[in-house]
Amino acid sequence: MGQAGYGAYETVLAYLFIFTVLADFGLHIVHVREISKYPEKESFISGNIFTLRLLSLALVIALALGVSIFLPYDREIKIGILVAVIFVLFSSLSQVLAGIFQKYETFYLVSFSDVITRLIQLVLVIYAVNRGLGLLPFIWILSLTAGFQFLLVFFLSRRFVRFGLFLDLSYAKKILKISFPIALSILFTAIYIRTDALMLSLMKPQADVGIYRLAAKLLEAIVFFPALLVELTMPSFSRFALQVPNLFKQIFRNTFDVLFILAVPVVVYLVVLSEPIILILGGKDFANSALPLKILAFVVGLVFLNNLAGKSLIALELQKAGMWIYLSGAVLNIVANLFAIPRYTYVGASLTTLVTEILVTLMMFSVIYKKVGFSPRVQGLAKSLFAGSVMALTIFWFKEFSILIPFFTGLAVYFTLIFLIKAISWQDLREILSKKEMVSE
Repeated sequence: MGQAGYGAYETVLAYLFIFTVLADFGLHIVHVREISKYPEKESFISGNIFTLRLLSLALVIALALGVSIFLPYDREIKIGILVAVIFVLFSSLSQVLAGIFQKYETFYLVSFSDVITRLIQLVLVIYAVNRGLGLLPFIWILSLTAGFQFLLVFFLSRRFVRFGLFLDLSYAKKILKISFPIALSILFTAIYIRTDALMLSLMKPQADVGIYRLAAKLLEAIVFFPALLVELTMPSFSRFALQVPNLFKQIFRNTFDVLFILAVPVVVYLVVLSEPIILILGGKDFANSALPLKILAFVVGLVFLNNLAGKSLIALELQKAGMWIYLSGAVLNIVANLFAIPRYTYVGASLTTLVTEILVTLMMFSVIYKKVGFSPRVQGLAKSLFAGSVMALTIFWFKEFSILIPFFTGLAVYFTLIFLIKAISWQDLREILSKKEMVSE
C-alpha cells in the first residue's frame, strides 16, 4: 500500500479506536470481575453486560459516523470509516464475551478463534495484494473476518454460559456506576495511545502517519502477550485483592518479576535490531520507521509493567485513582503533541508517547505502593538489566548476520545469565506455578 496508503488505513483504524473504547465503557473488565465474584449469577450478569455493550455500540457508532462527516479527510478515508464500523461492532462484542473464557480459564479457545481468523485474513490479503486492490478491500477483509470471529467466539461461549438479550435497569445502573471510572480510564488511555496518530493525520501527510504507525503497530502486537498474562491473573486479583491481601501481594510480586524479565530482552531486540526489523516489515520505503521504533521500544517495556498495575488498581477498587492518572497522561500527551508534531513529526509523536508512559507508570505504582506496600526486588531488577546489557552486546556483535542468528544467540545468552546469576531460580518458578495452582483451586 506504500507509506500514504498504509497511513490512510491506519488513520481509519486510529479514528475508530477512540470510539470503540468509548463503547466498551469498562464493561469487559467489570464482566470478568462480576462473574468471578458471583458465579451463581453469571447468566444474569453476562446477559445484562452483553446488552449494555450492544446499546453503547449503537450510540457510539452513530456518533463516530456523524463526526467523520466534518473531518478534513478525503472521500476514500470517510468511506473506509463507514466500512470499518462493521469491524468495530463485531470485535467489540467478541471482547466482552472473552470474559467468560477468562473466568473458566479456557482463554485458549479465544486464542484459537483468533488464529483461525488471522489465517483467513492472511489468505484474503494475499488475494487482494495479487489483484492490486486498494484501501477499501483491505478494510472489508478486516470487517468481515471480525464478524466470523464473533460468531465463533459466541458459539464457543455457549458451552459455559447461556444468556439472552435482556436488561435489568437497577442492575444496569449498578454496573454503569462501577464501570464509569474504568471507562474514563480506558478512554484516557486510548487518547494518549492513539491521539498521536490522529493528530499526525490532521497536521502532516498520510505518509508520516504510515511511517509512525508501522513502528507503533509492532508495539501493539508485542504487548498483547503481557496483556494476556495479566488478563489470566485478573480473576485471582479480583478474588484476593481485598480478602487476602498478603496472597494478592505475593501474586502481584511474582507476576511483576516475570513481566520485567520478559520485558528486558524485548526492549533490547527492538532497539538494537530496529533497522532489520523495519526492513522485513515494510521494506526500504519505511526505513524512517526505525527511529520511532527505537523510541517506542522503551514504551513496550513500560507497558509490560503498567498493564499489571492498571488491572491491579481495578482489583483493589482504586479505579477512580486510575482514572485521574490516565487523565493526566491524556492531557500531557495532547499538549505535548501540539508542540512536538509540527516540529518533529513522527519522531515527536514517539517521544511524547514515551514521556506519557513514564509518567503514567510511576503514578500507578506509587498508588499501589501506598495501598499494599509493594516495592520491586531491586537486586533482581539489577540482575535482569545486567543480563540485558550483555545480551545487547552479543546481538550487536552478530548484527551483520541474518536476523535469526543475533535473535537466538541473544536469547540464549540472556536466559542463561538470568539463571546463572539467579535473577530468577527454578525454585522461584516452582513457587509461581504452585501459587497459580493454589489460585486455580
